[in-house]
Amino acid sequence: MISPTTQPTLFQSTTPTTSPGGQLGKDQFLELLVTQLRNQDPTSPLQPYEFAAQLAQFSTVEQLTQLNDAFSAQSQQTQLLSTLSQTQFSSGLIGREILAEGDQIQIPSSGNASVTCDVGGAGGTATLTLKDDSGHVLQTRDLGTISGGRQTLQLPADLPPGTYHVSISVSGAGGAAVPVTTYETGVVTGVQFKGGSITLQMGDLSVSLGSLVEIHPVSPPTSN
Repeated sequence: MISPTTQPTLFQSTTPTTSPGGQLGKDQFLELLVTQLRNQDPTSPLQPYEFAAQLAQFSTVEQLTQLNDAFSAQSQQTQLLSTLSQTQFSSGLIGREILAEGDQIQIPSSGNASVTCDVGGAGGTATLTLKDDSGHVLQTRDLGTISGGRQTLQLPADLPPGTYHVSISVSGAGGAAVPVTTYETGVVTGVQFKGGSITLQMGDLSVSLGSLVEIHPVSPPTSN
């Protein structure tokens, strides 16, 4: 009398090599199905409905794999088109004056410098702080009382020339801190790619494309 062996199921039998990441791919799925058919018990073969069910599983795996590949290809294409569009847009900014969120400021030797900022609420008493790239405080100046809203503040003329990181702190009624956003402004002189993102150059200053707030029209040439 033949002693029936335990019929291997789709997730028993041999252990095939899995796809990268430990996932079961369509080739491994088909390998398991073929192994099951080869090792099925002759006295209790795989029933047609069972075979059909497992073929349906294989078809589902195949369709999901194709769908995932299609989504991946579409995502890469969308990313490429987005990068090309941003590159074309950025190159069109060269020679244009822009306003972008940022904290860098360049003070010329003449000392004539200003900073644009958005001040929350009704404003209050403002203090200017200049820092170097390491975060060390180099200068602190009182700016007096300023109003709320977006404005351009003229900085003290005796500040040493150089490139700094600027911050403005404002104390409102009762000494409460008022939110302040600083901006960088200048004419775009070049475009760079850094870490997969686009950076706009304004002389020695730089801002990311995503921080762009305003684009100002090109000033017409003055006639002599």
